[in-house]
Amino acid sequence: MNRMEYAGKIGGMVGGFKRRERQKFLIMFVKIVEMDELHDIRMTSNLAKKLIAAFSGCKSISNDVLIKEFARSGNSVKQQNLDMIVHSLVARWQDLYEEQWKEAKIKIDIEADEYKQSIIEKLDIKL
Repeated sequence: MNRMEYAGKIGGMVGGFKRRERQKFLIMFVKIVEMDELHDIRMTSNLAKKLIAAFSGCKSISNDVLIKEFARSGNSVKQQNLDMIVHSLVARWQDLYEEQWKEAKIKIDIEADEYKQSIIEKLDIKL
């Protein structure tokens, strides 16, 4: 591989790392909201998806991950109630989300740089 191919490969690996870490953060944040706010209902994958989009500025995560983390049999919330629930929760949690995401983003960026360096060392290349 030439230098550009290595750079592309490493960039893709680091980008994937950052995406997975962002996804973990979003899932954990939504689980915190669920534990604190949703006493009578359980989080559905659809509600989690809407909350994640609302908090993160329409960024999405894998549907497979949402289903794995939030789908439960017999667990449903009427569709028309979802927008009202999302609006209410985002209004209460947006400031904390932004504060936590700012800190998490710094940590993810540092870890991504370390990950990139470890890949470069393993491949023993000079970019």
